[in-house]
Parts: sequence; C-alpha cells; structure tokens
Amino acid sequence: MSDQKVFSTKNIARIAVFSAFATVLYAFVKFPLPFMFPGFLEFQISELPALLAGYMMGPVAGCLVVLIKTLLKMLIMGTHTSGVGELGDFLLGITFVITASLIYKKHRSKKGALISLVAGSAALTVVSLLVNAFILIPFYSEVMGMEAIVDQMTGLFPNITKQNFMLYYLPLSVLPFNLLRCIFSSVITFLVYKRLSRLFDRIFEPQEKYLIINGKKCILKDVVTDSEKETFDLGYKLGKNLKGGEIILLRGDLGAGKTVFARGVASALGVKENVLSPTFTLLNCYDGRLKMYHYDAYRLSNAEEAEEKGLTEYFGNKDGVCLIEWPDNISDVIPGDSIKVDIKYLDENKREVLVC
Repeated sequence: MSDQKVFSTKNIARIAVFSAFATVLYAFVKFPLPFMFPGFLEFQISELPALLAGYMMGPVAGCLVVLIKTLLKMLIMGTHTSGVGELGDFLLGITFVITASLIYKKHRSKKGALISLVAGSAALTVVSLLVNAFILIPFYSEVMGMEAIVDQMTGLFPNITKQNFMLYYLPLSVLPFNLLRCIFSSVITFLVYKRLSRLFDRIFEPQEKYLIINGKKCILKDVVTDSEKETFDLGYKLGKNLKGGEIILLRGDLGAGKTVFARGVASALGVKENVLSPTFTLLNCYDGRLKMYHYDAYRLSNAEEAEEKGLTEYFGNKDGVCLIEWPDNISDVIPGDSIKVDIKYLDENKREVLVC
C-alpha cells in the first residue's frame, strides 16, 4: 500500500481507532502473573490493535499505531523508567507488526496468516531476549541495583544469583512470557481479523474511485457504453491509471462484457497476449508494464477453496493487478478497498458500467 493510500481519510480514521484501543490496553489493561513469572513482568497485549491495523492497511499503518500508543501512554501516564521501558516495548511491537504484516501482505490467505503470526511471534521473542539482555536489565541494574532485581526472582528460582541471573531470567521468564503474549494476540487476530475488516469497511465507507482523464478527475457512475469498443475503452482508461497492487472486481451476468472490459485493462497494462476468460483454468497470468492476474471464480464454491488452491497469493502484489470475475463467490478473502466494476446488459450493444 502506497503512502497516499495509507494516509487516506478512511485509513487515518481507522489508525486513530486502533491507536486509541492500543493506548487503553497499554496504559490500563496489564497485570502480573506472579505464580508463573517475576512480578515486574506485566502481561499485556497492546500489540493486538497494531497487528490488526498492519493486516488491514499494511506495515506502515501498524507501525504508526505502535508509535502513537507509546507516545500517548507516556503523555497520559508518564514514565517511571526514563522512557527505557517504553523503548523496549516499542521495539518489540514494531518487530511483531512489521514481520507479520509484511508476510501477510504477500500471502493473503489463512495459511499465510498462520505463517505470518508464527514468524512475527518468533521475531518478537528473539528481540525480547536481546532487548532484555542488552538494554533493560543493564538499565534497571544501574537504577535499582542488581541485588534488588535478583530478590524479585528468588520466589520462582531459589538458586538464582547475580552471576547466573541471565541463565534463569532469559530462557525461563522472558522467552515463555513473550511467547504467551504472542499466542494470545495471534489467536485473537486470526479469529477476528476478517470480521473486523468487513465491519470497518461498512463503518468507514470507501472513498469514491476516479480516473484521471485529460488531467481531470472523472468519477464513473452509470456510464453507458454503446458498443464493445466503448466497453473496451473504458477498461483501457482504468488500466492507464493503475499503479500496481489494485484488485478489480468484475461483476455482471454471462455475456455482460466482463472479459471485454478486462481486455481493455490488459491493453493499458501493455499485455500483448489475447486475453481469454479463465473459466476452466481459474487464473491466467499476463506480462506487461504490470502483471495482470485474471481470475474467474465462477466454479469456486467458497473463499476457502480459493485459499486452498493458492489463488489469493497475488492479492495486493505491487508488481501486478488482479481482475476477478464472479468475485462474490470468494468475497471473504477479498480486501475491502478493492475497485468494484458492475456491468449490466441493456441490449445487444449497450452496457451500463458502474465503477466505484
């Protein structure tokens, strides 16, 4: 997702909502697990909203949520660690969000989501060991004294000393503690992301899509084409303004002109091959200035089948554009900010085309 898309009015509003939620979780919803971990390790899952934002809008948006919630927490509650504790939390949050959302951006499927969450959890856990070993414990030992830190650990580890502190603390406290936090955030993300994404799409109505024609914005509503060539030309105009990463949903009855419109888009993208409807192959790929991934979901029964066949792999790829005929069959895996093209048959030559 480009910076322009990240900072659209719709996404700024969504980032604000996620940041507010993350700030509440970070500042107020945290607690120790004294029978499992040292009391100074407070269990919290404030990375959850940032992770959801990263999945929904991309890594930049997720990182912004981490940054905003960290700054707001310090502004509201202050800091008892001269900002060092918050710095550690910030580094962990950024690591989790960037790793998970980058992978999911490339593989927008259930399998991709699982892989991204596992990778993000692993990355956060590794970074948590490094941050504790080289930033947090050295800082707290200077401020509080190492003896005071060791004393807080003796209830869990009677044999712990200053000399063997790291051997106990890192593998037996830091590692399982952060894995547990990641598991909670990952499970919730996996269960609610799709539903939440659709809810946000209803709350924050997408901005109108427009073409730039002769240097002017042209919003397409109820455009009537009088010939196959005009339908082709309309697709061509849309294709000329595509930058990569867009998903275009082509709706219309059999014979409405979806493939003709797709040929116009392909021509604008520099595709030289003849574009045919991928009814039996499900997906045809074409090379041009951008790749064109042309889908036909008519024979798919549901979104899970699309994921199982790996058809969602190219969704959002910056090197290409996805055109999906019969998209309603797999709507659960299609991002909410897709461009919708509805083509209605009027008579033998006329078509009503709505782009939004």
